[in-house]
Amino acid sequence: MIRQFFRQALTMMRQHKLFTGMYIAGTAISIAMAMAIFIILYIKLGPIYPEYNRDRTVSMSLVYCQGEGENKTRMYGLASPIFLQKIREEAKHLDEMCIYKEKQWYDDEIVVTSVKSEAETDTYSFSRVDSKFWKVFDFKFIDGRPFTYQEEDKPLVIITSKIAKELFSKENVSGEDIYIDTVRYKIAGVVEEANTCIGTAYTNDHLWIPSQYKYDGYDHRDHIIGNDSPVMLATSPEATDSLINEIKDIFERLKQEQAGSKYSDYEIYLNKYWEDAFNLSSLQEGRKNSFFAAIAKYLYIILAFLLIPALNLSGMISSRMSSRMVEVGVRKAYGATDQSIIRQVLYENLLLTTIGAVIGLALSYLTMSVGYKWVMSIFDKGSNDIVSGVTTEMLFNPTIIIVVLLLTLVINIASALVPTIFALRSNIIEALYHKR
Repeated sequence: MIRQFFRQALTMMRQHKLFTGMYIAGTAISIAMAMAIFIILYIKLGPIYPEYNRDRTVSMSLVYCQGEGENKTRMYGLASPIFLQKIREEAKHLDEMCIYKEKQWYDDEIVVTSVKSEAETDTYSFSRVDSKFWKVFDFKFIDGRPFTYQEEDKPLVIITSKIAKELFSKENVSGEDIYIDTVRYKIAGVVEEANTCIGTAYTNDHLWIPSQYKYDGYDHRDHIIGNDSPVMLATSPEATDSLINEIKDIFERLKQEQAGSKYSDYEIYLNKYWEDAFNLSSLQEGRKNSFFAAIAKYLYIILAFLLIPALNLSGMISSRMSSRMVEVGVRKAYGATDQSIIRQVLYENLLLTTIGAVIGLALSYLTMSVGYKWVMSIFDKGSNDIVSGVTTEMLFNPTIIIVVLLLTLVINIASALVPTIFALRSNIIEALYHKR
């Protein structure tokens, strides 16, 4: 029976090529655009190398305070070692925490040179990080190892495979020496390049050096404000709010200890990962950001891409059902039931949707692979321009594919079912004499 329905559907496709082409094209374009938006959302929020713990990541991006009395100076900074040590000791929902050292004015980009070839590469961005960085972020070490706590004041460096190839024409270069702005470093390890396509900068650097080596910034400015930017992992995704509340409690106690000092009115920014990804800020006592509000515009665009073509398809199917009323009348005269006619229309719709879905998926992958910068610039102006490309991990996510296909299938079936049911309300005689 099913084979017969599909055979009839294939016959219909050959007889009505214009309708078939428009149906498939409309489905393919809607799926391609919806997939592109879903992929953008997944790139921003999903567990992608090396940020597999995004759903339990909390960052502290800024601390500031206002001077008392005649001292109206507002002081900005990050967190002090005292503040961070309190978090380590008292936060029960903290799993791991790594530290970035605040960059100096000359730290934005560096020139890297191979000791052996003395061939200068391009300028690269880098970060000063502690040994916990390699536990918070799951970088894949192609060669070598991360530096340890005991080596945080040593002239070591972790580089990406891209730099290794440019300097040495190979990736296995741990133990080799390079010059970074005329300072000699030993390569401790080589990691796989990270392409995250997002506005946050946790893992977009090219080199990482130990946080304390040749760092001439102040370790702290007062009891709370310092030069350390922490990124923390909660014990579970559900524990991120609890971790934030624990940090707030510690912060409030430290504020009380600062009572009577020349600074007061301390404030702090604590962000979940998705807030960083959408460039949102959360003041300690400020209004909470809404995750739904952050992704709402993406969801509305997805629904528009799926619903508008479906409405057009519904109109096309309704017009076509009007021209098929004689066929419907004859089939009903020979004993066909409404259910069998509906099944035939749904099988036709399913076949066309499947073909359109396959073409749409291929089109979405082609668009994101070749024109990802154009797509990202349209739908996400905060995306990172330094990204060299999207990865297979970003594109081929089974959950996204299933969700988009199911949404498309449900909407397309509804667009075919509604006009079919209305058409079948005619009795046999009306159908036989339709357009006579």
